[in-house]
Amino acid sequence: KRNELFDQIKGLESASCETVDRLLGLMRPPVNTPSTDEVRPGMYDLEIPSYGTMPPYRYLVQLPPEYDPDRKYPTIVTLHGAGSTPSMQLDWWCGSWTDNNQRFGQASRHGYIVIAPFWGEEDQGVYRFTAREHGAVLYTLRDACNRFSIDTDRVFISGHSMGGDAAWDIALAHPDLWAGAIPIVATAGKYITRYWENAKYVPFYFVFGGVDGDRISTDAIDLDRYLKRDYNVTVVEFKGRGHEDFYEEIHNLFDWMGRYRRDFWLKEFETVSLRPWDSFYWWVELSNMPDRAMIDPYDWASAGNVTAAQTSGRVTPSNQVYVKSPASSTAVYLSPKLIDYKISTEVNVDNKRLTDMSGNIQGDLRTMLDDVRTRCDRQNVFWNRLIKE
Repeated sequence: KRNELFDQIKGLESASCETVDRLLGLMRPPVNTPSTDEVRPGMYDLEIPSYGTMPPYRYLVQLPPEYDPDRKYPTIVTLHGAGSTPSMQLDWWCGSWTDNNQRFGQASRHGYIVIAPFWGEEDQGVYRFTAREHGAVLYTLRDACNRFSIDTDRVFISGHSMGGDAAWDIALAHPDLWAGAIPIVATAGKYITRYWENAKYVPFYFVFGGVDGDRISTDAIDLDRYLKRDYNVTVVEFKGRGHEDFYEEIHNLFDWMGRYRRDFWLKEFETVSLRPWDSFYWWVELSNMPDRAMIDPYDWASAGNVTAAQTSGRVTPSNQVYVKSPASSTAVYLSPKLIDYKISTEVNVDNKRLTDMSGNIQGDLRTMLDDVRTRCDRQNVFWNRLIKE
């Protein structure tokens, strides 16, 4: 059916890549989602399949009261801590329900969509750095982008306590997705300490209590790395306060979020990875990562003997694209927002040229539609996919 639909679209006179790109950026979300709660407006309780034999992922969404699918809204993905719930996370950002079924919290006032995944297992007390946890966040965000009018360049990830640990790790592991990250009373550990170089690409806003055990001293090594290198990092410490939710900081958080947008079409980057699912960075996708550079979260005791896989990408002013990849298969995605399609282009992965000598690149409509279907980002669409095996 997909092939039949593609052939129909391709046969239209107006079906150029330029026109389709513009239309995708203006279209409404493709999945119509009726409200699941008739009493509480804009509140959704949704479920989507996970991968393999894993149970489905569930998540809550609260839309702002003026929500209109014809405009795009900044979005917060918020992760609950131990002993907390996704519903409580919505209350923290959106306010609790009034007697006449309205929310007057700051997300409602500022016009933000809030997504709260059920990312932790029942009675889970610590973040485990696993693929299941990453999937619970990333799959639900992708599904929400298909259902609601999300500004994908203004998506922020946040969390409290172990949810803050998860937000910190997921922001570093997938830096191309976020406009910023807000870990609240979070603790660095495992991959966070090894991925610190990825923090240069994501603005961070940390909130701590000054007497919250040894949390600040534990995090000090990573925070010092960020601050000494002038990464975009804000650290707030409440003197004499412990392990709390720090709701009084929320006005400053919205002021901070209002300043940032994601730069998806980054012309140069260099990242590190130690997990096979940390494998997509802006316009480069990695497959079949080397086993010697991968470490399972449950085998972390041996991580000291593992050197992280490094990936870099660079686009020169002369329209040359260079990628260094640790993977045996690497895909490079292109768009007029990244390169100039009107002049000759050269794409090299590990010194292997993927473009012919003419350097002529023509947009491919099938690649565009498949990209929107899989990544669900209608604002930033790839026109071409070149693969080095």
